[in-house]
Amino acid sequence: MKKALYFTISILFFMFCFITNVYAEDKCDSVERNRLNKEASNVVATYEFVYNEINEVKGFKFIVYNIPSDMYVTDKGIVKGNPGEENYAELEKIALPIDRDKGIGEVYDDNITDAYNIYFDVYSSTSKCSSSLKTIKIPKLKYNKFSDYPQCGYEGMEDFTYCKRWIDYEIQISEEYIVKQLNAQVEKNKSKAADICYSCDENEKNNEIYEMIVKIRNYAIIGLTIGIIVDILFIIIRWKKVGEFEL
Repeated sequence: MKKALYFTISILFFMFCFITNVYAEDKCDSVERNRLNKEASNVVATYEFVYNEINEVKGFKFIVYNIPSDMYVTDKGIVKGNPGEENYAELEKIALPIDRDKGIGEVYDDNITDAYNIYFDVYSSTSKCSSSLKTIKIPKLKYNKFSDYPQCGYEGMEDFTYCKRWIDYEIQISEEYIVKQLNAQVEKNKSKAADICYSCDENEKNNEIYEMIVKIRNYAIIGLTIGIIVDILFIIIRWKKVGEFEL
């Protein structure tokens, strides 16, 4: 009876050790998580314009750098709105193709008419820590059609809100309102230009010339005065010498 009891206890003990060991291997502990977070913190992303043959923007290339060899990245885009809103829509989440030799992943987006966000999520491909280690958010720009309006061709309009060629938001106001804003800004810029003294530069030049003439005249007077004094001294010295000679 005792042998059977010892045998049962032994079996339960080994089973417990085995289960505990398996659980420990499957566990994502804080040490592992911290290590992965440190590696993932170096992963960065950016974008650049992609041009066609006639140098027009045809899309965007998003680039993710410093991807560790034991990690992978997924990308997804938010087309419009925010989670919970009626117009919210999420693009399909896909694994990013990665050049493992360079640690770089790239994805191309040819949508230039909508503004939304691109999200890159970094995961470990070997660790038991399966949740996202880092999320990188990059606004995806859209072409602003109002930048082609004639009002935006005036000087000083290039930095006006509705004249910027690329924007990272959807314009929700009416075209009529925007046209009014463009016209008002053009008139405002014209008014500022009218207050500029275009002849001030010329007047400044004239003042500089006048000041130079005055300086030259003063130098001439000083020089002439010195010359007269020298002549007088010379005459006095000469007169004294003549007087001494006669004596």
